[in-house]
Amino acid sequence: MLHIDLATIALFGALQALLLAPLLLAATRAFSGIARTSLRIWGTVLLLQASGWVLMGLRGHASDWLSIVLANGLLMVSYAETTRALRLLLDVPQHRALLLVIGAAGWLGIIWFGMVMPDYRMRVYIATLALGIYLLLLVWPLRHALRRGGSTAQRVMLLVLLGALAAWGARLSEMAFRPDAATGLLARSPANTLEMIYSAVEPVLASIGFLLMYNETVQAELHRLARIDPLTGTLNRLALDEESQRLFRETDRPNTLAALVIDVDHFKRINDNFGHVTGDSVLAALAVGIRWRLQPPAVLGRMGGEEFLALLPGTGVAEAMALAEQLRMAVAAMQLVPDAAVSGVTISVGIAAYRPEDASVDDLIQRADRALYDAKRTGRNRVVAAIDDASPVLPGSASDSPQTASNSPTES
Repeated sequence: MLHIDLATIALFGALQALLLAPLLLAATRAFSGIARTSLRIWGTVLLLQASGWVLMGLRGHASDWLSIVLANGLLMVSYAETTRALRLLLDVPQHRALLLVIGAAGWLGIIWFGMVMPDYRMRVYIATLALGIYLLLLVWPLRHALRRGGSTAQRVMLLVLLGALAAWGARLSEMAFRPDAATGLLARSPANTLEMIYSAVEPVLASIGFLLMYNETVQAELHRLARIDPLTGTLNRLALDEESQRLFRETDRPNTLAALVIDVDHFKRINDNFGHVTGDSVLAALAVGIRWRLQPPAVLGRMGGEEFLALLPGTGVAEAMALAEQLRMAVAAMQLVPDAAVSGVTISVGIAAYRPEDASVDDLIQRADRALYDAKRTGRNRVVAAIDDASPVLPGSASDSPQTASNSPTES
């Protein structure tokens, strides 16, 4: 019969963790923010687990204060930090105080039944209870991965965690239903052997799952950044094109999609008189103000320069004109930048609503753009709807309605 030395397995698991930890810690130099923090925590976790398993593997050769008290303390900290790192990567609350309480309570229970009233079974029950709570805090935010289209990386991590839960469950079941089974960390019972082997390879498996999740997170962030205008935080032109085409495909009847083309009046003068840094600040503050007043599922993006496009699904021209007028008045009342010399910034807004004859979303946006030029031509600081979409002008200062849409650009 194959002889399995559990102490050697424990030391083998520790060696794997020790080899992985420096690689992950070194990799943190290339990243920043959450990515760097989560990787650094995970690397530290591997060092803690390696130290804990080395001490446990020395059970019988080192004092109980080292192989029981310190070893379990290191493992409890590693479980808490594992939970924190994964929840940080998943962008869910970390519950650091709760993690600390769980670990401290579990460790104190182990010390009591390890040094004061020695009872191996009670130590296992307490350690399993603490680990079970940690596993629950890890598994719960991953449950969505089981849905169709869920994250493959999260499914891998979920399987690793469920494997750990199964191994600990087998060990508990053996203790509960086989009182005659050998007890002790290094006792070669079937469940104890299974749990020790899985614990030895689990750091590698969990690290693979963590790195897969990390890669998915980074790729999603890169995709998001590629779609965001860095100055205003709104969608950039590429993302705006994608979203506008999607919304147009989902529109099949009049007054179910409206477009607002928004432009800052006399923006060139702001740049010329106060500099491009101040002009950028105006655009950034304007984007925040507009976004705050738009309700989902509205889409806002920067078309270029000082021009923005807002798309309003499920909105008719009358509602769009009312919203645009609210935006116009709100912007006129705002102090967009702290410099008091830059005051009285206004916007002009062109509006168009979906028509059945629109062949593409470009037709809708072009009508809104022509309405914007009409707003500029007739005085600025006003809301104008495309001809035949609605009453053409809302003030600012209402004037005669334009009879044709102007195609000649004017100074912003």
